[in-house]
Amino acid sequence: MVRRYADIIEHRYARPALDAAIEHFKEKPITMTFIALFAALAALPIMSFVGVSVFAISSIVFVATACAVVACLVAESIIVSLGICTLFSLALVAIFLTTFVFSMYSMLRFILLVRARGGSGAMEWALETREHFLPARPEYESDGSAIVNDRPNSEHTNKVEDADIGDQ
Repeated sequence: MVRRYADIIEHRYARPALDAAIEHFKEKPITMTFIALFAALAALPIMSFVGVSVFAISSIVFVATACAVVACLVAESIIVSLGICTLFSLALVAIFLTTFVFSMYSMLRFILLVRARGGSGAMEWALETREHFLPARPEYESDGSAIVNDRPNSEHTNKVEDADIGDQ
């Protein structure tokens, strides 16, 4: 495929241009010598100009991209900071509201129980409040050994005898 395109460029453009240059050299040798020398001498400055231009454009694009990335990072940092502050503030508000609502519920429940049952209502309220604050602990089965067995239906029970404790 590359060879086909190279053949097309050679036969359509390069050979006709070379043939025309040879023909012009035969007709006007001094003018064509000047043009050839000028083209040879101008090639380095032209390539330098193109190289410096490409470098300048690439540098500007790189600096602009770097600035855009830094600006995005700064903007995102500000947004994340605001989000974290907002969430922290909302957590504090939620803690306050939860405490307030539970206190109001507890106080209202106390008033209703005491009004309905008198002194026993206060004891009932204390038990209810304790259940809310202190979760029920799992009951452990004790068979008198020094090791607590937290699996009551366990096949493997380890017992330490009183005589073994004294020997150690």
